[in-house]
Amino acid sequence: MTRLCRPVVAVALLLTAVAGCAQPQVKTRYFRSRTYTFSRAERATIDRIANATAAEVGKLLPGLPPQLELTARPGTDVIEEIGATADAMPPNFVMWTVDPAHGGGVVAIAEKDLRATLFHEFHHLVRSAAGNPRTVIEHAVSEGMATAFERDFAGENRPWGEHPPEGSGWEKELLALPVNAPIRGLNTAHPDGRRWIVCRTGTAWVDRATARSGRTSADLVSAPAVEILSLADVNK
Repeated sequence: MTRLCRPVVAVALLLTAVAGCAQPQVKTRYFRSRTYTFSRAERATIDRIANATAAEVGKLLPGLPPQLELTARPGTDVIEEIGATADAMPPNFVMWTVDPAHGGGVVAIAEKDLRATLFHEFHHLVRSAAGNPRTVIEHAVSEGMATAFERDFAGENRPWGEHPPEGSGWEKELLALPVNAPIRGLNTAHPDGRRWIVCRTGTAWVDRATARSGRTSADLVSAPAVEILSLADVNK
């Protein structure tokens, strides 16, 4: 009986190992507007970068879903510095918006920006498995973690990853907000002209946490916000 079972067990273990080594796959959809349709060359570029990036991130974050969905759409509601923006929608979906009229066009923007953007959004997807952020502080940690991850592992420094100015008081400002405070305006453009208050402050917290713990934003992908604040010695 034992002898007959051994080959079956061996095959099962082999299949499990193969499945565990399988690279994440990205299924890409393309929206079009009344004035723009993605060309074949643009689609090929986006497909190539998306799948290559998923393979990279999958090695760093084993919790990345094996089947990912990316929707690319033309639009003007983008970050002006890069001509594109993205949103992660758990458990496995990313929306990438690109302005075809920006800079050198879709291919140029994709070649320069898409890989790092997907590092950021894929980190969000993996982190979301432990729970989506609800408060401003949790959003700050989540954005800071994803921004640090794309900087440290994709090699892309973003303006929304720059630490707040010395003595700015942004940290105390965020910590003083009620738990149900709206995040709109704090994560992009504030009415007083400041930008990315939440993300920049969160990145500073994450950098302190990783420096003091010796762990990376990949290691801490599932760590709750309270743990990050504790590691960063943030006094609430």
